[in-house]
Amino acid sequence: MSTTLFTEKPTLSLQRFVSTFLTSLRQGCRHHALPHALGALILLSGYMIMQWSGGSQITPSVEKYVSKYVVFAATCVFAVLLAWKLLAMVFVEKPERPLSHLAGWAFNGLTDPHRLANGIHGSIFIFLVMSGFTMWKNQVAVLGQFAWDPALVEVERLLHFGALPQDILEMLAQNIWTLKLIDQAYVIWFPVLFGSTLVASFQSERSDLRWRFMVAFAVIWGLGGIVTANAFSSAGPVYYATLHGANSPYAAHMALLTAQSQVMSIEALGLQDVLWQAYAATPSFSSISAFPSMHVAITTLVFLTCRHLAPWIKWLATIYLALIFIGSIVLGWHYAIDGYAGAAIAFFSWKLTGFAVKKQHG
Repeated sequence: MSTTLFTEKPTLSLQRFVSTFLTSLRQGCRHHALPHALGALILLSGYMIMQWSGGSQITPSVEKYVSKYVVFAATCVFAVLLAWKLLAMVFVEKPERPLSHLAGWAFNGLTDPHRLANGIHGSIFIFLVMSGFTMWKNQVAVLGQFAWDPALVEVERLLHFGALPQDILEMLAQNIWTLKLIDQAYVIWFPVLFGSTLVASFQSERSDLRWRFMVAFAVIWGLGGIVTANAFSSAGPVYYATLHGANSPYAAHMALLTAQSQVMSIEALGLQDVLWQAYAATPSFSSISAFPSMHVAITTLVFLTCRHLAPWIKWLATIYLALIFIGSIVLGWHYAIDGYAGAAIAFFSWKLTGFAVKKQHG
């Protein structure tokens, strides 16, 4: 994948554009065969388990996917690219006709037939994966009933010499500005998730890196968000007291977060309340799941991909991964072992897809 989404290319006639687009779209079917197959498997299995368990019926909606995710991600990505282009124009390119130059850059980028063909294939793939995962995630509370939290706490203590990671990192929660920074980093995870998938989807070239990102993305959600999450059903530290008794080892930490939120709003706490209220109203329609941390898993995938891009992107991804891992613990969402498992699944999936790429090239 390139480090920029738009590049300067000659403008095609309408007839040539349509012909090139249709050819690229047709040829892309073979290139995207494995990603589409994995996405379809996740979607079909999610539908089947939903029917079997008798849980809440969820109908994948292309309209909602486009309006809520594609448009949102495209807006975020284009805003960042536009800001970057404006800075380049001011300090590097210095064109004589700035508006004309900017309009040409945007037009060429948005009307690249190869980019649009790849984007359609990539968007279909993301829709299949995320729709199927959503169905599966609602089974975590139904199939496993959050039975693994007590065992995970014991593993936490074993791995950290009798201490809990929340207590080790308590100094970060005590500083309101550090806590707010961590909270905001966690908030933007969804823009990062859908922004990274959109950038990968709408690359003009079908590079090995792009294909590897897509396949690893499906493997991570399948292995981590579906198989492991349902096998080790857990809700996380924030819900421990409510689900497993009042003597929660995380009570003091959550009380600290609540007190800090009186000083400065901590958005994680509001979202945690919303998720619990939704679960309490309809247990079979739950978005609560702790082990493994998919926030850490996907951010690790982004980091692994960014290692092959510009150095500044690699370091930015490294810092963000550290913030997400720390935030998952400090904000009470996850046990540290959730993050370890999420990162391990991402590394395993990345290695697996690396072998697949090598096999493709014989």
